[in-house]
Amino acid sequence: MSQQHSEKETDPYTLLYGKLTVFQREIVALKQNITEQEDDSQRREQEFLLDLLEIADAFDVLESNMAGKQDSLDKTGRRLVKNMKAINRKLLRLLASRYIKPLELEGSHAQIGQCKVISTETDPDLANEIIITVQKKGYIDTEHDSILRKAEVVTVCNE
Repeated sequence: MSQQHSEKETDPYTLLYGKLTVFQREIVALKQNITEQEDDSQRREQEFLLDLLEIADAFDVLESNMAGKQDSLDKTGRRLVKNMKAINRKLLRLLASRYIKPLELEGSHAQIGQCKVISTETDPDLANEIIITVQKKGYIDTEHDSILRKAEVVTVCNE
């Protein structure tokens, strides 16, 4: 019996089957590892893009704060505002090159998937859920057709 047992172990088909089983397990493990690395890479990229959006938000706040004050600025102040706007445009071009674009929402109906309503106001001239102002821009990843960040908006609510 032990001779038959050793013949089975040295049988080429049994050896080949054993090696194939090991290779298949290694392939499955490698595929899982690749999937985990891809998921981790996508998560880190999304976190980085969200950080860049915070910088874009800071530029939006600066621009809105400076909107009515440019006439009172001296030459250096106006140049500083111009440079700030140029940096903001570069940032937006960088985001666009990665297929990240701001959502165009003002004047449209708020959609749950694209907006987070942070406040409401009454306006009898407008229908409910019309966006009055965008407090914080939302962004879409046009390559994957997914919302990267919802916009924070003020909408109409006529009760």
